[in-house]
Amino acid sequence: MDERILNHEGEFAFKELTEVLGRDFQGQSFISEGFIFNLCTSGSMKIRLNYSEYEVSTKDLLVVTPKQIFSVLHYSPDFEAKVLFISLDFVRHIPVTPDFDWLKNINSWPYVSLSDEKVKDLVELYAMIERYNDGAGMSEKIRTSLVLSLLLIVASTFENSARVDNLSCSRAESITRRFFDLLLQHFERERTVAFYAGELCVTPKYLSGAVKSITHYSVQTWINEAVLFEAKRALRATDLTVQQISEKLHFPNASSFVRFFRTHIGVSPLRYRRMKEE
Repeated sequence: MDERILNHEGEFAFKELTEVLGRDFQGQSFISEGFIFNLCTSGSMKIRLNYSEYEVSTKDLLVVTPKQIFSVLHYSPDFEAKVLFISLDFVRHIPVTPDFDWLKNINSWPYVSLSDEKVKDLVELYAMIERYNDGAGMSEKIRTSLVLSLLLIVASTFENSARVDNLSCSRAESITRRFFDLLLQHFERERTVAFYAGELCVTPKYLSGAVKSITHYSVQTWINEAVLFEAKRALRATDLTVQQISEKLHFPNASSFVRFFRTHIGVSPLRYRRMKEE
């Protein structure tokens, strides 16, 4: 499975899903550096966010927050969606800051079903945001106001959603969610179960049991996957040498990085890079 970092040079981008993820997005994994607002206008799509799977259908709005591992597992032949990518910098510089408390629950239930009226409102807002994307005259201020309006509508929709009773979770699931938050912050430096257990104030045995019971994979497997994700991304999308990548991921030396990569992927880093260039 290939992985990509979703990042855009501008502060936001409004596109078709295939323009954002590419035409071969099924079966691939992505990490977004900003917010993704995905409005399904036709068909359905099955996705995985970190370790949880969801089915998104027509008139559903999916919100992917930054630093989440996002995979498209399947989509129907008639699937269509509009995608708005908003960078963290854009959100930070909005002159009027909306109440983002609703984001705390997004990772528990990242999508909501919309009424026909709400779908119409969002489609019209999306079209207006795209229209004022030329940067000329007052366009930037108009665009910012429109994006803020969209964020407020989305926040209101999630706050009023009937999903509230689904947000309670077991201690094991709570620990697992917190583990993923920590993992995406520290995987480049920390690759031991003991580190994450210490940060969560539980024993390594308890953390391992909790994560395995919720995700069906071990803590070490998830740690390795995160490291491999970044290693593959660097090999595919940058000109960094194997030595530089090993330093970025804080391996003792290039040889240990090559050994780690070959063990899990089956080929050397250089061979992997050549395969992706062919």
